[in-house]
Amino acid sequence: MGNHATVQLSKDTPPPGGPHPGGLIAALYARGLLDHLRSRGVDPADLYPAARVVELEQARGHAEIPLHEWTAMFETATAALDDPELPLKAGAGLRMRHLGVLGPVLMNCRNLAEVQRQLARYIRLLGQIGEPVLTVDGAQAHLLWSWPYATRPHAAVAQFMMGARAMFMRWLSNRPDLRYDGCFHFAAPRDIEPYRQVFGGRLRFDQDHSEMLFPASYLELPVVSADEDLRAQVEAQAQAVLRQLSGEPDFVRMLKTALTRNLARGQVALHEAATALDISTRTLQRRLGELDRSFQGILDEVRLASAETYLRNTDTSLTQIAFLLGYSEQSSFHNAFKRWTQQSPGAWRRQHLPRR
Repeated sequence: MGNHATVQLSKDTPPPGGPHPGGLIAALYARGLLDHLRSRGVDPADLYPAARVVELEQARGHAEIPLHEWTAMFETATAALDDPELPLKAGAGLRMRHLGVLGPVLMNCRNLAEVQRQLARYIRLLGQIGEPVLTVDGAQAHLLWSWPYATRPHAAVAQFMMGARAMFMRWLSNRPDLRYDGCFHFAAPRDIEPYRQVFGGRLRFDQDHSEMLFPASYLELPVVSADEDLRAQVEAQAQAVLRQLSGEPDFVRMLKTALTRNLARGQVALHEAATALDISTRTLQRRLGELDRSFQGILDEVRLASAETYLRNTDTSLTQIAFLLGYSEQSSFHNAFKRWTQQSPGAWRRQHLPRR
């Protein structure tokens, strides 16, 4: 988000003087819009250049498109279908496949509170679109979207993001009965029934900012994930690490297995590893000292093994790999990998690609 000032999705923000320079959004979100149009019997090629539709459909990994192009796509579709609430409906119809690598991460969270933390942590994977800000005030939780530009946000952004958040919380917890109050920074639409269907609670328009309000108890709801593929992937990766660790002490193998499982959640701190092993941090440090090993050294070994696994999959971008290894920036991963192997991640990937 660079040096942009961070503001809320607010009606008081000055209107835009043009597109947001440099703003990007994940191409997967554009594909979410295309899928929504098809679900309504509309061929996207009837609304957008056919070649561009093909490009968006074929985009992989961490591909991004200009934010102003995405909002313009909504404007075109909204006008063609005469449906001002189309962005809200498209957001509510979003699926985990439209979140790329972030989808499996969210599906592997313990509860909705962790979902919100992980969403905030990984949000850069979805573009330069701000971030969700969760606050709890007594028995009520507030989830608003922080907008990273000093221009008035497009209403479609709030519609889409809030619609997606509402439905994902229901879907991840298998609780279709969840209800939310909604505040919106734009004027009331001619038809508020779609908003009633998506949120279920009280609706307020022309507010200072756009946000969802709901009982804080929702945050403790467990994630009921049916994603067996993700669990199998995590298990397979853990087993792959274990196979590479033959001859190591049992305690080191257990620690590496725990770290491997925790990487995608960003839980790589000493106290988080101790919790995973059900011991105190002092005990963990003492056991490692007895083996003349360091926690950081073992974490580096696990990250390297996992990085090599991810790098062999060309659909996973370097930015995604950095986040999956618990780094907040790709540059940190790049520097660490070069320190471990004397090669950049990109060079290592090219060297180990299958020969054709």
